[in-house]
Amino acid sequence: MTKSDKGNKSINRRQFLTTTLKTACSVGLMGVGLGFYAQRANALPPLAIRPPGALPEEDFLGACIRCGLCVRDCPFDILFLGQLGDDIPSGSPYFLARTGPCEMCEDIPCVAACPTNALDHSLTDINDARMGLAIVYDQ
Repeated sequence: MTKSDKGNKSINRRQFLTTTLKTACSVGLMGVGLGFYAQRANALPPLAIRPPGALPEEDFLGACIRCGLCVRDCPFDILFLGQLGDDIPSGSPYFLARTGPCEMCEDIPCVAACPTNALDHSLTDINDARMGLAIVYDQ
């Protein structure tokens, strides 16, 4: 091996280490950013409501696979999936009662469509559904 060959190897090694360090820092910063986003998206905004039969929020987020079948089967197109940048976890179903309330279908098609029981299949009477809490202030 000549002296010039050794010089080229050390430059390549230096470039490799520099590139690796830059990549590691970029991935780390991206992870921190995603962590902040996930923390912010952990709670629903005050006006967003889960579909009928939804488990408690933490359980719901763990069980929901974000397939969108409940949204697809809603005959009134009331349900939406959370998008990136929303205050709702991405891909999870919700509706906004002020813009379009749940129409309380007798056969509850959104619950029947859920493959994971994130929407409780034991809910057979829509009148037993608990969605949100209305508070009326007397003025």
